[in-house]
Amino acid sequence: MRNGWMIVGLLALPTGVGAQVSSTTVPPPAAVPGAGSAQGDVSVTIYNGDVALVQDVRQLTLAAGRVRQSFPDVSAQIRPETVSLTMPDAGIVEQNFDYDLLSPSSLMEKAVGETITLVRTNPATGAETRERARVLAVNGGVVLDIDGRIEVLRDDGLPVRAVFDRVPESLRARPTLSVTLASARSGSRPATLSYLTRGLGWSADYVALFDDKAGTVDVQGWVTLRNTTGTTFTNAKTLLVAGEVGSANDEDDAPVRPRRPVRTQAGTETGPRSPTSRPSRSASST
Repeated sequence: MRNGWMIVGLLALPTGVGAQVSSTTVPPPAAVPGAGSAQGDVSVTIYNGDVALVQDVRQLTLAAGRVRQSFPDVSAQIRPETVSLTMPDAGIVEQNFDYDLLSPSSLMEKAVGETITLVRTNPATGAETRERARVLAVNGGVVLDIDGRIEVLRDDGLPVRAVFDRVPESLRARPTLSVTLASARSGSRPATLSYLTRGLGWSADYVALFDDKAGTVDVQGWVTLRNTTGTTFTNAKTLLVAGEVGSANDEDDAPVRPRRPVRTQAGTETGPRSPTSRPSRSASST
């Protein structure tokens, strides 16, 4: 019996981690307006054990000197210590992962100690009244100081909304890696961003159909992909690898077992029945 796999292409899938900063001290670089790059040519290798390797080749336009470059749309579960950025005539001076995502709850949490505006709407007349309130705490609810009165902002259906004066700089609409680069020249060039992340996984399921008259067995395999990284990887080349991944932190020095060959084309195959054949659990897709 020959085996067939049905491979699903990655990734039309949807959404902290600490920050990593090098020890090098440099003057604060000027932020480049609109410097955030969209994802480029993305390749994803998904292993067992909730670990995946992401490689993203983006085209960057840099000025000479020290510049700050943002990489939005990285995984929200990125392991910052594994980040590698390679590009011609430039090197990393400092990198930070901005893991605080913009949301109503994060806005309120960042406003603790600051003053916001409460807008109340009269249900009968539609008239609005505004008053300033200082946010005291956000622990299971919002505690406010309004003209010396301590009040709780209740979620009781009353038409009340909070207006913030600004968005904190630490909050991002998308998971973003910020990198300070030392660029030897100005101009456009490709940059390869690589990192390990959690939140990507896969599993395989098989269905075998035996044709008694023809004496053949049809095997269909389906690969289910899981993406909880908080980021969509569009049109990513995907490789699925079975087996555990070794690392330098492993306590034992068990030898790496060779992996079985993987199939790179999707489809279903039909062949003579063989009682000793078993489907492989390894699959890949590019």
